[in-house]
Amino acid sequence: MQLVITSQNTGTLETWRGVFSEFPGVTFQAALRAETPVDAVLMAGIFAFERYGGRPEFDRAQILENHRGDGWPELVIVPPSRPTVRNSEGEWSVRPEYAEIKPAYYAASRTFQAVTEWNEGHEKPVVTIEINLPLLDMDNPSDESSAQSFRTALAEHTRKSQ
Repeated sequence: MQLVITSQNTGTLETWRGVFSEFPGVTFQAALRAETPVDAVLMAGIFAFERYGGRPEFDRAQILENHRGDGWPELVIVPPSRPTVRNSEGEWSVRPEYAEIKPAYYAASRTFQAVTEWNEGHEKPVVTIEINLPLLDMDNPSDESSAQSFRTALAEHTRKSQ
């Protein structure tokens, strides 16, 4: 699996580049979107669902087909967020059994799992994924935790795939 990490914020790209410096198959582009061909783009549901369909799911990432001809890749991957529960005061919070899992790790690990399942059932595999940091709300140069979470999830996925 190849990743193309995109952001127009060079500080954010430097943070992610530092985390992925020794990881093969990861490139970086200072751009609004990938300037090289990719099979799919990863974007948050808040940006994807209205345009491409789908509904929020907590247990798996969704791979949506893009039939809009809007310049984005043919496939849009929407990562899940951690499951939530409403407390007695009516406030939402992450379910206790998921509280220790970092949100970016949960999203990334479920995304890589969904891509593996997609590739097992489709003739045209997803090989190159754009990780569009602004469209994941991860475009913050001081947020090294999200980059580390993605790296951990990718390393685990790579080990399982070998």
